Amino acid sequence: MDKKVIQNLCDRTDAKLRYADIYVAELRKLTSNGDDIDRAHQESFLFHLWGAKDAFLIELNYYYSINLPIDKVKNGTLQVELKKLKKVSIDLDELLTLEKDNNSWLYVMKDMRDSSTHRTAVPRAYHIGGEFDNQVFLRNQKTGQNIERHFVDEFVEWSSNMKILLQQLRASALSQNNIVLI
Repeated sequence: MDKKVIQNLCDRTDAKLRYADIYVAELRKLTSNGDDIDRAHQESFLFHLWGAKDAFLIELNYYYSINLPIDKVKNGTLQVELKKLKKVSIDLDELLTLEKDNNSWLYVMKDMRDSSTHRTAVPRAYHIGGEFDNQVFLRNQKTGQNIERHFVDEFVEWSSNMKILLQQLRASALSQNNIVLI
């Protein structure tokens, strides 16, 4: 394994996490009023945060010596190729389990990212007056229920969760493949 290649792959994943955080910082400064600037920042955050997960899949492709072309690296193709190679990736399995759990933050975030990319804007509830004055809640598109906290706080938590998840999965994948970075 080429340590420079590994560093470049890790750097790309980490860059996507930083890009997502740039949009969170910008959202904190904006008035959440649903205008194009507000929505563009929200969708960009989702795009980059999900992009970190996609970049991590490219890391797994390298760590497990699957050798798929970058444009073919997806959850399913990695699973198929791992099976052909008679390899198991507990890291990929853990990621996919979380992604498919409709009660997980990753599932909800992915659904919002997919919707904003392919279908429609993420539904939100704007509060004027009362206990939640000036707060904007995201609405889970599957359940129709509001996520009852300001969306920027939710985004911060998702970003933190993604960082922790990818750090743990990266460490596990490197360990599973006896790759030592020094």
